[in-house]
This record gives sequence, structure tokens and C-alpha cells, in this order.
Amino acid sequence: MISKVSAEFAAQSPLVALDIGMTGSANGAVLFCDALVPIAGSSRPFNDREIDGCAASDIAYTRLLVAHDAVALLVSRADSTVTCLTQDQIYALMGPESVGVDNWDAAGTVMSDAGTGLPSLPLSVLGPGASSGTRQSLIDLAIAPIAKTRDLSPALRPDYVAMPAEQSIRSGVLNQPGTLGFAGLATAKGWTDSLSMVEVDFGDGCTAPSNHAISAGEYPLSRELYVYVNLDEIFDDPTELAFIDYLLSPQGLRVAGDVGGVALTTSEADVVRKHWQDALSEHKADSE
Repeated sequence: MISKVSAEFAAQSPLVALDIGMTGSANGAVLFCDALVPIAGSSRPFNDREIDGCAASDIAYTRLLVAHDAVALLVSRADSTVTCLTQDQIYALMGPESVGVDNWDAAGTVMSDAGTGLPSLPLSVLGPGASSGTRQSLIDLAIAPIAKTRDLSPALRPDYVAMPAEQSIRSGVLNQPGTLGFAGLATAKGWTDSLSMVEVDFGDGCTAPSNHAISAGEYPLSRELYVYVNLDEIFDDPTELAFIDYLLSPQGLRVAGDVGGVALTTSEADVVRKHWQDALSEHKADSE
């Protein structure tokens, strides 16, 4: 998301140079909390360990909401009999107890009735790698609540296939019949010619990852995209301050929404801009 916004920013400010790197949310958080980068994008909030790392490095920072997003579950259109998955089914197919569940309808061996309605197809699970915020979001939203009730550590099945790049997930799902993949919504939207996004039911009925459902928080695998800003590092840097101002402009947030999947509403954007100005004012006061 930051790379796309920075490209738009650079196009409008050709004399400005920004050094942008691509990495997963976890790696980005480490770089940020080690004071190696002043701005970091993340597809999830920092966890307790990362917050403690920033505190240990004495980093004063603020977090800015820039777009809504979601985790999309994906199957090949050839496997279109899979149209909706319950939370129990997601856990039984993808969670820490699903090793040995080699067919979709074997989900019932993990949780009773989880195999109901699922096809008798060989199952493989693939998605982004360990540093991905998308992967962690799926664990936090779908796997962890059930794992906790069963006194297990929240995790994906250890034999899931971690793809080196999110863009390679599409070919992985297509090349192996019966594959269940997952990816960020914005990426998945570009694959609907060959892949289907599976609806999700956490008890309120099957819900598709539509813009409305995500903005309203009705899609159970909804999440938010953030930018973390090191206030000490950028406070006296006019280029980085200008970049954040551009990111929070209507045009910048539109680009962030295109990348993330769903743009902020006007009222949400106004709240974020006020938060940013308040953070700058408070940091200036604390520094004087």
C-alpha cells in the first residue's frame, strides 16, 4: 500500500526521493521498532511484543488508519461447490488440529459436523508466508477464538504451503484441484476471473467480502490497514511530513483504499486527519 501511494506522491513531486522497501507486516514492525525506518505500513495492529520493542527503543509513534481490508478465502471456480465456510469449518480445515485432514469432508474428524456439505476433494491449504499480516489476521480472526477454547496455541496447520509472494497464490490455487487459498482482499479482487471468494459464516449467515460488509464490520474476516509513524524521525523532515500529508489527503486515501480494498469514508478520513494533527501538536509540546 505504501509503495503505491509513494509512487503517486513521487509523480507529483519529481524532485523528492523516498526509499521504499517491501516486506511483511511482522518484518516491517521489527524495522520500525528498531528505528531503522521512520514509517511502516501494517495490515494488522502491532502485537504486544512489537509494542514492547518500540518502548524499549524509546520510539514515540502514532498509528494512522488508512484503509479497510479483509482476508479473502479462495477456491478455483472449478471447485465452486464450496461457496461458504463456517468458522468451525475454517478451523477444522486450516487450524492447528487439521494435520491429516487431507480431504475437505474429513473436517468432521476435527469438529463434529464440520464436514457437512463439504466436497470429497483432496485438500491443500496455501497462503502468504510467516511475516505476512494477512496470515496473522486469519489466525487472529478465525483460528485463535476456537483454539483458545480448546487450550491450543493459535496457528495455521503446519503443513500449509507458504507462498513466497502473494501474487503466486492464484497460480497455486489453480494448479492444484481442491486447494483452499487465502490472500488480502485487494489482491484477490483481481483474480475473480478464475477464482471464487468464499463467503464466511461466523453465526450470522454467509457473508461475502463486499465493500459494504467490510465497511460495516459485517464480514467476519475484515481488518484495517495502518501506517505507523515515528514522530521523532519525521518531525523535522519536510519530505516525510509532506508524504504523510499526501497520504491523508483525499487523493492519497483513495489510492490507499484502492490498494487495501475499501477506502475510508469521509467522516473516517476527517477523524484520522485530526488524530494526525493532534499527534504532531502533542509531540511538539512534549519536545519543547
